[in-house]
Amino acid sequence: MTKLTRIDDSLIGSKFKPGMKFRFQLAIPCVDTESFAMLIEHDGPNEENINSMLKLADEGKAPYCVSIGVFSSELLMPDGSERNMRMNNYDYFDREYGDFLVYELIPYIKAKYNINFSESADMHFVSGGSSGGISAFVIAWFHPDYFHRVFMCAPSFMALGRGNELPYLIRKYETKPFRIFEEYYENEINDYSGWIRSIDEQTRESLIFANYDFKYKFFQGESHCERYHDENTAYERNEWIWHDWKDTPITAPGNSPRVDSIVPFESKWEKCESFPQIEKETCEKLCNSYENIVLSNDKMAWYAANKDDDNIYMFVRDENLSLNRRITHAMLHTIPNQKIKGAIHMAVDKTDRLFVLTEIGIQCVRTFGAIDVILDLPDNSNALKIAITDALYVQTENGIYKRELCKEHITESEEKRQQTNYYD
Repeated sequence: MTKLTRIDDSLIGSKFKPGMKFRFQLAIPCVDTESFAMLIEHDGPNEENINSMLKLADEGKAPYCVSIGVFSSELLMPDGSERNMRMNNYDYFDREYGDFLVYELIPYIKAKYNINFSESADMHFVSGGSSGGISAFVIAWFHPDYFHRVFMCAPSFMALGRGNELPYLIRKYETKPFRIFEEYYENEINDYSGWIRSIDEQTRESLIFANYDFKYKFFQGESHCERYHDENTAYERNEWIWHDWKDTPITAPGNSPRVDSIVPFESKWEKCESFPQIEKETCEKLCNSYENIVLSNDKMAWYAANKDDDNIYMFVRDENLSLNRRITHAMLHTIPNQKIKGAIHMAVDKTDRLFVLTEIGIQCVRTFGAIDVILDLPDNSNALKIAITDALYVQTENGIYKRELCKEHITESEEKRQQTNYYD
């Protein structure tokens, strides 16, 4: 088997995870190659994962891969003691730890050790067990243009840092270009933050529902992460994770049926030159209290919202309209550390489905108030406004974009409000 060069180092976070010291170990295959694939490991190097990847590379079943085994950080306190920040790094459903890896740690390693990593997201693999397992998924979730391969062993999608919300968001968002392998066990942890076996099954079913490139394995009679350091198991899962790596790019096989009901799978954001100019009716009584107001398609109700409130409200449009007759219409999804929790802008389609522009995507609200689809934004700049005419339009700080919608959402019909309930 090819030999490895080992390097131990550390880096203190600057812009991301400031003041936290991360120790890490590199395992670099001693081969001549144009570029290396990348493996990010949680809780330091996983030797069995490293060895299995090396065997696969020697057999031509995977690329040669530099392992970056990152330990959870330590925060230096004023009295000289160090506080372990594992939960802060791994369990929070936010993007900061992934940002630290992508924008600080990996560039530091590339520059200091002159390692030429492949630029392809297909060549970037992130792996972890337990809290490291959910962290592996969250890192890829917020950086789908950087990581395409994910392994999570008994991932703790728990009520620790709002990770318990992820299985439901997976069902509602568009499917991302990931290849994911999940392992979980019969005798799992069951405590105040949840039952790992249950939440791992929820995650499994969510990934299947959303049509991900996904495989899982359940180990009956075994306990939490029992196979995480088993080399034969690692070889089998990594062989699947890297199958057809030379010839087949990783793409999303399709979206969920819910997303397909809003946008055709082939529909993508395209830049355009002009944003639709639409004359809108307004309501003076509501304008003084709400930043965003839109009239329902059947003109029987107003939808109203503010940027600092994650609720959408409805007011019946009649002669008795009053701020005191406010009805909660929908509760928006939020993600920790969002700057804007509420609606940036809103639009209504021909079925009276409300499209709410938010910082985390376009949240689609059915007539009875449930959010069943969240569409990705076209770029990473601040979103400004939204419109629906012959297509779905979004204006951001970087430009104007349009996207095809399914026909029913832009074509007038006799039934201006498409009455729906939970299971429609």
